[in-house]
Amino acid sequence: MTRILPFLQFVAVATLASCLSVADKRATGGYVQNPSGTASFTQYTGCNQPACGIPASGFTAAVSQLAFGSGPGLGPGDACGRCFAITANKDPYSPSFGGPFKTIVVKVTDLCPAQGNEEWCGQSQSNPTNQHGAAMHFDICEDTGGAGAFFPSGHYALTGTYTEVSCSQWSGSDGGQLWNGACIAGENAANWPAVGCGNKGQSSDY
Repeated sequence: MTRILPFLQFVAVATLASCLSVADKRATGGYVQNPSGTASFTQYTGCNQPACGIPASGFTAAVSQLAFGSGPGLGPGDACGRCFAITANKDPYSPSFGGPFKTIVVKVTDLCPAQGNEEWCGQSQSNPTNQHGAAMHFDICEDTGGAGAFFPSGHYALTGTYTEVSCSQWSGSDGGQLWNGACIAGENAANWPAVGCGNKGQSSDY
């Protein structure tokens, strides 16, 4: 047993190191980016100058800073250009409302900064969900039709789930072939945890 124990310890350390290196790669700069999970949804207008740098004509959304992969003014994060199927299942302000709820596919074009939007986009390393228990927030653009297609009449804030999907499932246009995958430089990254253009700066712990 005295000979096996050091070997097992070596294997455990090597496995842990491997896991840490994968986690470190995925969460560059302290950002948290998972391909599926809980989500919350609101809507906004004025989407023609998005943080990712390129507007789009299909259903688009801004996402919470911890998942976006960049802070205000730092440029596009790794979420830029990725597509997500989002599904609502509850109105947090009208718990008795039973739907109907919908699923749409959106492309990420913009950032929902944590500062000033703490209720929805205030996820942090120490508090990875927002006030509604959502790990990722999608602020859906009204101007490109996404909000109208997603929200039931009279309901403007919802919670539910998200799953990253291929952008072949997204119905929209972003001006050509330069932005059909992840980010905005022509990459075609696989879904998270694969890295596209990478994150920018450090994620603050609000």
